[in-house]
Amino acid sequence: MNRTVVVLALAALLNSCGTPAAAPSAVAPARNIPVSEQTLVAEVDPSIDGQSIYVSNNSSVAVTVTGIRLSECVNIGSPCTLIPLRIRVPAGSRIRIFVVRPADGERAYSYRYNWTWASAAGQ
Repeated sequence: MNRTVVVLALAALLNSCGTPAAAPSAVAPARNIPVSEQTLVAEVDPSIDGQSIYVSNNSSVAVTVTGIRLSECVNIGSPCTLIPLRIRVPAGSRIRIFVVRPADGERAYSYRYNWTWASAAGQ
């Protein structure tokens, strides 16, 4: 009789261990990381025929890059002015927004740039 009780108790224990716990009724919301100069950054990487400008969005909110302004251009194939853009950059992503190419690939080139953005809410 004792052996039967121990076997039944062990079987019940093993059966309860194999049953997954009830899933929580609600999932915790994702962390809210606002857009700021620290979470939305641009960087330049060399590409085959110029330099690619990327925007990394490390916030939890999508943004839209609305323009890039090239200035102090030397030997640049693109216009040295404000260039309107409308490029959505989702939260947590890195997107190439522009490629700067030299007008003459045999000569050195240089430029400065700045860029503008807006919240992508409702777009």
